[in-house]
Amino acid sequence: MRDEIVAYAQAQAKTAARRIAVPAAFALTGGLFVLFAIAGLFSALFFWLEPEHGPTAASLIVAAVALVLGVLAFVPLALRRPAPPPPPPDPMLPQFVSLMARTAPGLSPKQMIVAAAVLAAALVFTGRSQKK
Repeated sequence: MRDEIVAYAQAQAKTAARRIAVPAAFALTGGLFVLFAIAGLFSALFFWLEPEHGPTAASLIVAAVALVLGVLAFVPLALRRPAPPPPPPDPMLPQFVSLMARTAPGLSPKQMIVAAAVLAAALVFTGRSQKK
């Protein structure tokens, strides 16, 4: 029974970690490439404007373009879509809770604390997945 509890907790943790880590890695990599591309475009704009307008005016124009693009980047936050419906609840949770209740009388105090922590983590993961 303990093996089932540990396997369930590990599966929940792996799922949550994978759900967070993979998109975060792709976002970080994409963000770095976009940052380098934007820096190159701003430097090209500066060197294109500098001979005609001078360094001060060219840097002010580039700063104004950056400010406008920054404001435009926040437009999607203002026009946000409604949140998608929550995912269905985990069907394993009631079985997991009943399994914990059946094994609780035979556990030592330390094992009870670990079991309570695992149960709390499972409830937190379930609660977070229902909020999003």
